[in-house]
Amino acid sequence: MAVMSESYDPIVEETRALHKKFEELIEPYRPSLWRYCRYLTGSPWDGEDLFQETLLKAFATMAQIWHPLALKSYLFRIATNTRIDGLRKQKISMDTYAELDSNDFPEETVDPLQMIEALEVLIEYLPHRQIAVFLLMEVYGFTASDVAGMVRMTEGSVYAALNRARANIRKHRNILPDQIHPEKTEPNTLLLDTLLQALRNGDVDSILGMFEESIHNDANPGFQEYSKRELLNGSFKHRGPVLHVSLELLWGRKVFVVLAETELGLALHDIREFDFESNRIVYHRGYYFCRELLLEAGKTLGVPVQLKKAPNLDWREKR
Repeated sequence: MAVMSESYDPIVEETRALHKKFEELIEPYRPSLWRYCRYLTGSPWDGEDLFQETLLKAFATMAQIWHPLALKSYLFRIATNTRIDGLRKQKISMDTYAELDSNDFPEETVDPLQMIEALEVLIEYLPHRQIAVFLLMEVYGFTASDVAGMVRMTEGSVYAALNRARANIRKHRNILPDQIHPEKTEPNTLLLDTLLQALRNGDVDSILGMFEESIHNDANPGFQEYSKRELLNGSFKHRGPVLHVSLELLWGRKVFVVLAETELGLALHDIREFDFESNRIVYHRGYYFCRELLLEAGKTLGVPVQLKKAPNLDWREKR
């Protein structure tokens, strides 16, 4: 068997350098963009996926920009269109509106700060573009002209959608949020318990024995590994702080919550999910690099988040 090359094409390192500059450029907009993605999808999990896809597209598309760039609008436009395009691919019909003139637009408004949490419930009742229009205009302060381009509507239709969204929010605002994150049925309880014990005991052989050879180890946006061999030669070589692992229900999903021993006590280090096929682990999703999701999870779980994980991964100045 040929030995895997340790060298990389120069374009890989050049891309990493450019991506680092991109991350620095978008840093001021990350928290608001993540919250927008969360409320647009109705779930922190789906919101994180949309957030990461948005950043990937924003970085990849930037080479096609030949005019002055309004970065915030650029990011929110990509997030909105990615969400809408994804729904269209699922054959979910888009809502349409008769136009309203801005002069005919009612002055009465809904307090967005009071209503934003309710959107996790209201997503079940509001059409998708109503949600996007309401968030973009009432919460994030974009103009109707800005939003028209983001949601691919006329300006008059944007006003109509916002008016309809306000009416729907008033209608459904008293719905109890007990069904925000219904628990997902978990068919692999025994396998999860076995994996939990192996993780707690640091039983590497048992853990590796559950991995399929073609396992996908997804640590987006940090790295990707596409086989057990890559995993053994990569992330499994790293030995970090002492970890405490538990299986928790978080936002409707059973996930592994990983705490690390730090100078300040136990802190949230990572969240992990595993997909099984024929009693083998075929996919692992780790949220180690997902700052915004971990900070939100820390609030929900009532634990602090580990902000400094490595010399090149320090979030203490970026909260």
